[in-house]
Order: sequence, then C-alpha cells, then structure tokens
Amino acid sequence: MPTVLPLPALLEEIRACRACADALPLGPRPVLQASATARLLIVGQAPGAKVHASGIPWDDASGERLREWLGIDSETFYDVARVAIVPMGFCYPGRGSGGDNPPRPECAPLWHEKLIDQLKGVGLTLLVGQYAQRHFLGGRRKPSLTETVAAWREYAPDYVPLPHPSPRNQPWLKRHPWFEHDVLPALQERVGALLAPAKHTAREAQSANKDSTMTKPAIDIQRVYGPLPEGGRHCFLVDRLWPRGLRKEALANVAWLKNVAPSTGLRQWFHKDPAQWAEFRKRYLAELDANPDAWQPLAEAAAEGHITLLYGSHDTERNHAIVLREYLEKQSKRK
Repeated sequence: MPTVLPLPALLEEIRACRACADALPLGPRPVLQASATARLLIVGQAPGAKVHASGIPWDDASGERLREWLGIDSETFYDVARVAIVPMGFCYPGRGSGGDNPPRPECAPLWHEKLIDQLKGVGLTLLVGQYAQRHFLGGRRKPSLTETVAAWREYAPDYVPLPHPSPRNQPWLKRHPWFEHDVLPALQERVGALLAPAKHTAREAQSANKDSTMTKPAIDIQRVYGPLPEGGRHCFLVDRLWPRGLRKEALANVAWLKNVAPSTGLRQWFHKDPAQWAEFRKRYLAELDANPDAWQPLAEAAAEGHITLLYGSHDTERNHAIVLREYLEKQSKRK
C-alpha cells in the first residue's frame, strides 16, 4: 500500500516538482494553496504570467472579478485555512496564438488525487473553465461550457461550474445575463455560509446550507440530441417541430409541448436573420405573455421539482429555450 504523505509534506513535494520543466517557457513555479481545514476549493486553469511572477494565485484582473463573483475580500480569499486553490496546471504554461496555453497535462494525474483526497473539509468546489469541468464532471458535463454553466444546479451543492472571469470573457457575460442574475446570488449565499466565522453554530451553518437557493428545484435546458437525464423523465420537448432524425421511441418519456414554442412566423423570421436576437427575444416574450395556457404546465412541473427543457437548435447561445427558461423563472419569483 503506497505511503500517504502528510499534507505539508505533499505541498512541499508539489512545489518542488520539475516534471515538465523542459516544456515551460519561464520554468517551473507551482502556485497553489491548500489546507486540511479549507471549506471552499477553487479549481482554475493555470497561473498566468503575472501570477507566475508574484507566486500568488489569482493575483490579476481575473482574480479581482472572481472575488467579486464570490462576494469575498482578498483577506478571506487568501485565508488558506478556509480557501484552497488548486489549478489544473500548477505552473504557467506559456502563451499561444489565442492566449495562454492549456494547463500542462502532467499535473492532474501526478498530484490532484493525492492532494484533493486530503481536503476533507471542502463543502463546495468551483470549476472555473472547461479544463476543470472536464476533469471533475466527466460524462456529466454538457456539450459546451455555456450549457454546463447553465446547468449549474444539476451539479450543486458539491460543484458549481463557472466561466473564466478573465476580462476577455466580457462578451460572454453580456450575452448571458442569467449568469449574473441567477447564478451569482446563489453562489454568494453558499460561499458566505461555508466561510462564515467559527462563532456561528453548526445548526446555523446547516440551516444556511439547507435553505440555499443553490439546492432548490431548477429548470435546465439542453439539446434534445444528447443523453437525457433520468431517461427523459421530467423532460419537456419545447420545439414546435419534431427533432429531425429522432425516432419517437427515443423520447418515449418526454412530454411534447409544441404550443409553448415560438409561432411559426416568428421562428421562420428569426431563422433567416439570427442577428435579430434581441428583437426575437422581445417578440417571443410577448407571445408567452399572451398564451399562459401553453407554459402553465411547465411552471407547475417546475414548482414540483427539477425539469429539463429540450430543444433542437444547433445554436446553444441563442435559442428560444433560453428565453423560455428565463420567463418561467421570473414567473416563479412572482408567486
């Protein structure tokens, strides 16, 4: 049976690692923080050049935004007793044509299992970016980062997938206002409960976790062509047309609510000019306002538990299911 190193010795060994030194343009400098008492684990991509220079994780503009997302200050963020920071790659991988290179593939197989096994106190793991999501979620991950982040409640309360907080991701944030409106308040509530000072009683912490909006029933969306959750139970096809190439048997447990989809005229208009996304959204919301009988079954099902809206569009960032989910969530908040 292999010897398990105490955590301080393991961290010392990681910081002395030279496994991929020849492939690192600035040489090895593993950057991480961890302790056995940490309650929050942040798994990002790899240090950038600024972090490599300072040796302080998330010591850049991305880190500033991440701390804003979490609703915590720098003192809390760098409190090793409460927050562990374990990127997929511990060293700066260098620059490529489109930004920093991916994390070195040697890191995770060498160190992650040994390290994370010793973080027994972690109550929430944040998966920042596609590399962390691929490693930790495996087959549960959705086809795209956007879909994975949109399905955040599916992985909570243990994991929350996040986009990278880099300023370069500002266009993504503008295209997906639901992230700021829905994900961040629940995330901040959960992080606040986890990192609360020790003076809070165990009963208070348990109550905070129990009541967290992160664990309440949710509405997910996904393309109908992927594997269906729970074999299709609690799933609703919300397209007006049957998905091309799918047999009826494939959706045997799925309810088809064609009347909740955009009208034929609106769908055809948007199909010809997808750049009219804002106008399409406005018109579709008006159709939903005028046709409550179409969406009421979905609202009732969502009130009972987790549901998934299925759509066929290839565009995972601009489709009517996104608008429908936002509409249903707003209806639930009005009650």
